Amino acid sequence: MSDLRVTNLRGRTAGDAPSLPDGAVVTGVITATTFSGNATGLSGTPNIVVGFATATEFDITGSTNSLSTGGLTVGVATLTTLNGTSGLVSVGTTFKTKGFVETQNSVAIGGTILTLDASQGTVFTHTTSAQIGIVSFTGIRTDSAGSQTFTVLVTQGATPVNTTGAAGIGTQLASIRITPGNVGYSTHIKVGGGSSITLTNSAGAFDLLTFVVSYNGATSIANTSFTVVGFAATDFRNAIV
Repeated sequence: MSDLRVTNLRGRTAGDAPSLPDGAVVTGVITATTFSGNATGLSGTPNIVVGFATATEFDITGSTNSLSTGGLTVGVATLTTLNGTSGLVSVGTTFKTKGFVETQNSVAIGGTILTLDASQGTVFTHTTSAQIGIVSFTGIRTDSAGSQTFTVLVTQGATPVNTTGAAGIGTQLASIRITPGNVGYSTHIKVGGGSSITLTNSAGAFDLLTFVVSYNGATSIANTSFTVVGFAATDFRNAIV
């Protein structure tokens, strides 16, 4: 007999469930009000779709590229698609880690343009070889109003540059290229007292540049949608006591 067609399957004694000692193979949907018995974890490589998950706290685990809370471990690669925007992760509350390291990139000047690419990080090192005329910020996100801070550790080359007010950083327009679309906009770098940013006038001098690029969230993006503030801490060297 290949098919058994019944409406209800009951045990011999009222109230007892029938036993299936050799197991059961079911094709289709199983619906049950409760489940009792031993169950093992998922095996293989199952795909699970979760509409919404809430966690009170995420901790970095010892596993490479993973976050865990309770018994849930989520790969960082999955987190990069939050909000439906590739490469953008939004955290709505405090994000706590036991350590934090920012990616540092070395950047060279092209002509007189120093390009800082936010998609590569926001901390850069630069050894001067020509005047920094225009600072270009690329990969700026405009998903919502917000600010990004860029830090540049500058070492003066053999011939110091940008050492006078007239040749200082900020005397020319800054370039801003947004992501996605790579559309360009320009605006002035606002500096303290309306002066320009000058670097230390000696070979090998070590200066620190900081730029804050702020987007006001305008629906129709224009040059006026961005504000760039720049300043420098200069002439860092070993302390003499």
